[in-house]
Formats: sequence, C-alpha cells, structure tokens
Amino acid sequence: MKKPVTLNKGKRVGSTLPKRDATVIFNRRAALMSFVGAGVLGAILFRMGQLQATNLISREYTNAADENRFDTRIIAPPRGIIYDRFGVVLAQTSKDYQVAVVQNDADNLEEVVGRVAQILGLDSEWARRAIIKVRGGSRYEPQPLKEGLTWEQFNAINVRLPELRGIVAQSADVRAYPYDVVYGHPIGYVQKPTQRDIDRALEDGAEGESRAVYLRNPHVRVGKAGLEASMETELHGIAGYRKVIVNARGVEQGEDESERHDPIRGSGLVLTLDHDLQRIAMQNFGEQAGSAVVIDIHTGDLLVMASAPGFDPNLFVNGISQANFAAYNEDEKKPLYHKTVTGVYAPGSTFKMMVGIAAKQAGVEDNWAVGCSGGFAYGGRVFHCWRAGGHGRVNLHDAIKHSCDVYFYQAALRAGPERIAAVARAFGLGQHFNVSVPNVRDGLIPDPTWWQENRHEQWTGGLTVNYGIGQGAMGITPLQLAVMAARLGNNGHAVVPRLVREGPNVTDPPQALRMEGIEADFLARVRDGMYGVCNEPGGTATRAGALELVRHPETDAAVPLTPENRGWQPVQIAGKTGTAQVRALGANRGRHYSTIEWRYRDNALFCCFGPWHEPRYACAVVIEHGGAGSAVAGPIAREIMRATLMRDPSRRPPARLAQLEQNLARNA
Repeated sequence: MKKPVTLNKGKRVGSTLPKRDATVIFNRRAALMSFVGAGVLGAILFRMGQLQATNLISREYTNAADENRFDTRIIAPPRGIIYDRFGVVLAQTSKDYQVAVVQNDADNLEEVVGRVAQILGLDSEWARRAIIKVRGGSRYEPQPLKEGLTWEQFNAINVRLPELRGIVAQSADVRAYPYDVVYGHPIGYVQKPTQRDIDRALEDGAEGESRAVYLRNPHVRVGKAGLEASMETELHGIAGYRKVIVNARGVEQGEDESERHDPIRGSGLVLTLDHDLQRIAMQNFGEQAGSAVVIDIHTGDLLVMASAPGFDPNLFVNGISQANFAAYNEDEKKPLYHKTVTGVYAPGSTFKMMVGIAAKQAGVEDNWAVGCSGGFAYGGRVFHCWRAGGHGRVNLHDAIKHSCDVYFYQAALRAGPERIAAVARAFGLGQHFNVSVPNVRDGLIPDPTWWQENRHEQWTGGLTVNYGIGQGAMGITPLQLAVMAARLGNNGHAVVPRLVREGPNVTDPPQALRMEGIEADFLARVRDGMYGVCNEPGGTATRAGALELVRHPETDAAVPLTPENRGWQPVQIAGKTGTAQVRALGANRGRHYSTIEWRYRDNALFCCFGPWHEPRYACAVVIEHGGAGSAVAGPIAREIMRATLMRDPSRRPPARLAQLEQNLARNA
C-alpha cells in the first residue's frame, strides 16, 4: 500500500516555482495586459475622435459646397437701337473683343498682366493702371484688362493663352456709334458706371442695392451725355441672369441652363434727324466752330442738329484715354460742348425782325422811314451803323434788306424794350424747349423789370438803342434762332421743336397754334424784307440766296439748275444775316480784324426759311468768331438749305419703330 502524497510546506499543487517568483510573473502579465488594453482603448478612442473630426470637416465642406454650389451672374441687356427718321442706325450694340483676367486663377497678377502688355504693345503705366482696376473687382469672374482689341490683337492673345495663366480672351456686347463725330452731341455716349453712380443707387433702399449690384457688372454701360443720358431708362433694357455652378472658392464650374433668363433689349428710338442732311451740315463746317439747326416749320421736327467740331463717342465707351480727353478738353473750339442747345450768343442783326414787328405793334406807320448817314446821336454818344457812309433814307423793307443799324436804333426807341421782349419771347427767343437732350439752356431776353431785379439798376434809353440791333445782355441759342425763323416762315404759328419722333412715352406734337397779337400784315412786311436780303440787289446775303435750284413743273420738286431747265421757276429762300460782337474792338475792327485773337472776333449768324413760294423748312447757323454773318454763316446755311430743299424729307414716309423692331427680332 502506497503512502499518500505529502505536500511540502510552502508549495502549491501544480507548481514547482517558489511563491515569490510566481507573484512577480503575475504582476508583469497584469501590467502588460493593462498596457495593451489601454493602447487598444486609446487607439479606439483616437480613431473615434478622428472619425468625428473628419465628419465635422466633411460637414463643413459639405455646407460650404451647398452654400456656394450655385451663384447668380447678371447679364447686361443690349441697349435700344437709335435710328434716324428713315431707319438709318445711328447707335447700336456690336461685338467687342477683349482680354480679361480671373484673379483667382493667376499665379502672379503683375507678371501675367505685364506679359499681356508686351503682347499688345502697351507700356508699363497701362499695366499698372490695369492691375489697380482689376483688383477692385471680383476675384472669380473675368475682369476686362483691355477692350476694343483688333482682330490681330485678339488672335495674338489667343495663341498664347496656354502660357498666360488666368488670362481669358472673350467677346462682349458694346455700344457702337457708326458715324462717330456726326452724332456725338445729339446722341451722346455711354460709359462704365462710376462709384458716384453706384453710391447714388444705394440711396434708394433695397431696390437701389439691386441696382448697385447691376452697376458693378464690368459689362454694364450707362448713358452719360445726349440722348443716351436723358433717355437712359428707355434705352438700357432689362437685365438677365444665369445660374452658374461654382466650387467653394467661387470659381465657375458650369451653368444651370434651366435657370437662365435672357436679358430684354432696351426700347429703340426713331429720331427726327435726317442722316444725309446731318452729315452734309457737319462737312460744311470744315475747321470752324459752330452749329446748325434745320427744322420742319409745320411739325417741329429737327432735321439737323449739328455742333462743330464734333467728338467721337466711341472713345468714351470703354474709358477714354487721358491724352484724348485732354485734347478734347483743352481745344479752344470746345468739341465736347453741344453748341446747338448750350451755346448762348447775342443774336446781332438777326434780332431786327423782332424789333420791326414790335415797332409795328407800337403804331409805326408802313411808310415810316429814317435817314441813315452812318450814325445816330443819342444820350450824349453816337451809335454807329455798320456801314460808315450810311444807307440813306430807308423804310422797314430796306432796313432789313440792308441791315441798317440806324433804322433799328430808332425803331427800338419807338417800340420800347417791354414790347420788343414780349415779341421776341413769342417767337421762341429766351424760351426753354425740351428736345430730350440734357443741358438745354434758356438764354435771356431781358426787360426793365429783369434789369432792376438782377442788375439792381434802372433801364436806360441807351440800353434800348443797343437792344435794337440785338446786342447787350441778351443771349439766344441756335435752336431758338431756328424756332424764330420757323415761326416767321409759317406766318406766326407757334411750332415747337422735337428730336425724338418715336419711342416710349413719345407723343405727337400738338398742333402749332397761331400766336396772339402778331398781325399777318406785320409778318408780311418783315418776311418781304428777309426775301430782299437773299434775292434783291443790295441784299446782305444774295450769295446765300443763290441756290441754283428750280421747281420741276410737274412734281414741284427742287432740282439743280441746268441750261435745259433755265426757264423753270427758281427756288428761293428768305433770310437774315447777323454779326454779333463778342468784345468791343474799336479801332481794331476793319482792316486790322485779321490780327485779332480768334476768341475775340465777332460771331457770325444767319437764319432763313424756304422755299419762298411755299415755306417748309427753316435753318439757323452760328459760326463762333467767324466774323461777318453774310460772308461765313450765310454760305454754310446756303449749302444746308440747298440739300434740304432737294431732298425734301417731308415728302418721304418716315420709318416706323414697330417695323424696325420686328426686323431686328427677325434677324437676331
């Protein structure tokens, strides 16, 4: 029988190690397991944190993408087309080649713009200004660097686009004026909106803010002069927009075609101007400064509204250069000045018809005549006639025909300044006419009341004497002079001038009513005198009256005089010359006149109507510092009236805006 197993003291079943060693091993294993467990737990926690952070970042980018996925881009509308009375396009929208830059895509803006300048042959100063302009615009949309590129320049940029990071070659709609200087003044021009335009828009609340956003578009242009400015609302149209897909940085990635709304073109305008006559008028000025107006005496339609020298409105569309603007601004003949409505001149002898009518109203008899010996003594001084030897004894007819100053000195005293002023205003002088262009001046026909209120002096007889020959404080515009001639030509009907024939909110002019207090026989005598000016021996403007036109016996049309038709009835006009002093020249006048500085020389004026047998058109011409009206203004008026009578625009049906707009839509 075996002895039972006896366990040694200090031993444990299944183990042969000492108690101390087993405890050490256990502690190490526990620590290792704790470390591993902590590591695993840490890894799990880290991963959870990483996943959470990634989720947050992802959510941030997702939100940014959601917010920036779509953006609205404004599309500037094409402006309405401006036509002449027969449908000739005077202002339109055409394509413009441009080079632009997307700032966000350009690694080095200065460097890439400098490269563009080299390619286009532009200097470093241009590059500097272009960079300043670009930095004021959007970083993510193309900002124009140079507009109005030639096809060669456009191609030169295109072939180098791979090496010009951020540069874009593009085309855009731009306002274009095909006849440049011919219509610079009446039509005006458009320009990029200024910060002042934007600030003014912001003053109109929520609607103004939308307008300001629109004005910040680099392709938007607004009217700044002429009809473009005064009829901006009618011409600019309604902006469109497109919805584009962009990334979180705002860079365009594509377009949502379903959210595109095309712009609506602005309304067109049909003017009263006749392109052929306007062009002829501008050509006849040559190098002289002045203006010409032709008006239909029945309708008030302005057929010619010419101001010289002209300026090219195309230069302003994309920003006129400093050199060009300085050249215009420093020119003493003021090419930026719309002389037909803003030029104010003493009427000189063209005012004598007003004095003659006023004198008749005051009771001067038909046979009243005065002796002219070359001067008239009054108030301690002598008022001279332009003809040193005088005109002898003259009545109203001869006084107008010869432009005798002495007769009208005395006629003015008989009539009185109040009556003369009333007659002049009735014929349109010193009156405001809204012809749809900005800065139309009223001129001035003073009377004793005005003189007291504004000069704080009593009116004197000497002022009245000077009044008789259209000198002194009075001033009229060429437009007013044409209206006066028209009202004389239509036997005293108060025709009102207009420049826009058809367009939004444009209505037909009211019928010209007969002026009250202007007797027909008074007008007849004055008109007869004007006929003598142009057609009788000794008239001051027989050169202007030599139209060399005859009436066709079947059509009554004015045709050039030839040996074959010499027996036909001549076409004639009636007119009046005027020479208005700008500065008292004294002894320097006469043979020393050519040595006088240009700006101090007399203004030359001429007004007329015709044809004499059945008046239809009136014309006024003013040549600044041109000298004698008969020698300078008269011949220009002759050529303009000759062309007008031959063309006879009233016989042709005018273009209709509705048909022109339909044709435009059909050809779009």
